[in-house]
Amino acid sequence: MSTSWQDDLERAYTELERSQQAISQVQADLVGRRATVKSKNRMVSVVVDAQGAVVDLTFHSRAYRAMPAAELSALLVETIGQAREQAMAELASMFSAVLPSAVPVADMLSGTADIEKMMSDMMRQVPTDLVKPPAERG
Repeated sequence: MSTSWQDDLERAYTELERSQQAISQVQADLVGRRATVKSKNRMVSVVVDAQGAVVDLTFHSRAYRAMPAAELSALLVETIGQAREQAMAELASMFSAVLPSAVPVADMLSGTADIEKMMSDMMRQVPTDLVKPPAERG
């Protein structure tokens, strides 16, 4: 005979399997994913992969040759930064769609997440009946 506890455990396991499949799908979707940003003066385009690595840089004219080195450098740094931000935002959006809302995906990707707080918040979402031994459940 199946108990409520067993049913809850089965549902939790099924949900975990669904989450794992969804995360695997997101990972597969990331292969070949690119973000492209054109500079504000439309002189250069930068393409980065899902991890933010520069995979292509295109100059749309020869005007960059007449730019002072510091100006060209600043333009490239700014445009690469924007492309990386775009890639990170897309990555965060994709994972946010398949992870529990308590998981601060953007903070995790940027390295600013408070892991202890995150784990504490997630543990509060676990039904208390699931963490009690079967003999103590009502």
